[in-house]
Amino acid sequence: MAEKGSTSDQAASERCFLEWMKLQEDSQKELFQALSAIENRANSNHEEAERQLTQLVDKSIEQFQDYIDRRMQLAKNDASLFFAPVWCSTREASLLWIAGCRPTVFIRLAYSLTGYELETRMAQFLQGMKSMEDIAGELTPQQMEQLDSLQMRTIKEEERLTSELARVQEEMADQTVVGIAMRSMKEQIGIEELERALEKQDGEMVRLIQQADKLRIRTLNELTEILRPLQAVLFLAFSKKLHLSVREWGQRNDRRHGRFRNS
Repeated sequence: MAEKGSTSDQAASERCFLEWMKLQEDSQKELFQALSAIENRANSNHEEAERQLTQLVDKSIEQFQDYIDRRMQLAKNDASLFFAPVWCSTREASLLWIAGCRPTVFIRLAYSLTGYELETRMAQFLQGMKSMEDIAGELTPQQMEQLDSLQMRTIKEEERLTSELARVQEEMADQTVVGIAMRSMKEQIGIEELERALEKQDGEMVRLIQQADKLRIRTLNELTEILRPLQAVLFLAFSKKLHLSVREWGQRNDRRHGRFRNS
């Protein structure tokens, strides 16, 4: 029964991720379509355009929060699945930080998209758009100051959680070794001790995912509040594009090296 339950947990967790990736793909298209529409309606009502863009930003963040909530319920059954997800390519897995992406990646992407390379990047992904740089503009000094502050605070939190993860991993190794040593003396007692130690570590891993997810969503919220609506939509569109591209590249690389997955 335990093995059947574990298989069911893995299937549900993988399904949750694949549904999220499909939503990422659909959302990315919607965001880029909105950007194209704004370019085509350059002289339209500015306030109405900003309202529509803000709605898209709110929608994307709500979708991310929903995914985090669903995933957390699944992680409570088997947290380790999300630290080494079998549904990810090896490239994706190599980039994970506490079952997801580093929040500082959001900030670095925002810096690059609103900088001097914006027009070139937009031309690469949105053919036919004349000058999105003229529409989105670069970061103002106030925005730069706010982003710098957000980045410093986020780095500090990332470092704290990374240290917490290291502590949990070290304790797991210590307690596992103790459990194996005890089992060699009294088989049943050793197994029970080992299981108790691992159950405790599972709880610690769930707690770490919760804290990392809170940092991810908080960083995303603050970042999109700092950016103007058009900049925020641009950032979200490219962040989803990057996520999907990394997955595609990773799957292609796995196939090239003989590592096949059906999903």
